[in-house]
Amino acid sequence: MLRFTFLSLLLLLALPVGVSVAQSPKAPAKKPATSAPKREPLRSTPPDTIQAELDITYGKTPEQELKLDIYRPKVGGDKMPACVLVHGGGWMKGDKEKFRPLAISLAEKGYVVANIEYRLGDVAKYPAAVQDCNLAVRFVRANASRFGIDPNRIGAWGGSAGGHLVGLMAAAPAHEKYLTGTGDLRDVSAAVQASCIMAGPTDLTMETFVEALRRAKEKSNSFQWLGRLYDDAPDLYREASPITHFSKSTGPVLFLTGDLDNPERDAPGMAKLKELGVPTNQVIVKDAKHGCWMQKPWHEQCVDAVDAWFKEHLK
Repeated sequence: MLRFTFLSLLLLLALPVGVSVAQSPKAPAKKPATSAPKREPLRSTPPDTIQAELDITYGKTPEQELKLDIYRPKVGGDKMPACVLVHGGGWMKGDKEKFRPLAISLAEKGYVVANIEYRLGDVAKYPAAVQDCNLAVRFVRANASRFGIDPNRIGAWGGSAGGHLVGLMAAAPAHEKYLTGTGDLRDVSAAVQASCIMAGPTDLTMETFVEALRRAKEKSNSFQWLGRLYDDAPDLYREASPITHFSKSTGPVLFLTGDLDNPERDAPGMAKLKELGVPTNQVIVKDAKHGCWMQKPWHEQCVDAVDAWFKEHLK
């Protein structure tokens, strides 16, 4: 018996490297548990309680006609609060269809939602997108009676690059560079009474942001949108930063982001607003990455946070 065992051991040690001895098949390893829920499609069709009016022209530019969609509760009166919704996409891509589920969900909370498109960076560079967003606010305010809106209760909500644009809308509605329009709209205010910046930068000169720009160089969306590298035009990046324009007249600003995104991004803007005495707060969504607002269950959490902010500040 000992002789057999010893010989078997010698044969095993003599096997060439890479040759294995046949073994009984192992049961497949169990996948680690995860807290992330399965992705479920969000609603893209309004329920019977919401009236939708699509592709309304709110402005004309040399490059394109600008369209927005209106979603409003069928029952709600003629003086409802409104929200201008601004999609993301790095200033270079995206469209209003991307934010349709958010528009529907917010309309169900009792708001008239204007889900807008704007000129992207491959069509017209900065400040075209900001001009378009401000024009959309003026159009909505000028047509308040048509859409059943209280013109003194208009908010704005944007995600990612759309959040950055909302920051500029909130901070600089009367900045001459950001004004455009024809006829009577030029005399209509573009001010919003409250806003939500969702995962968007307020300081394009922030060290971590600039470091990323230097690595990407001409490939960065910021370069493609602004048309200049940071080191060649730091004043341009400063001008395009909402933090540069925040003032005591800026309406209350909510910052909304996922804890797996970059919550520190909000720090400069919040600090400046607090210094100015402007109401501000940050809501951090748990276990959520960038773009969480387009996935369940974070979609509902984001809508609820914005609804609570607007209910407090769009009085």
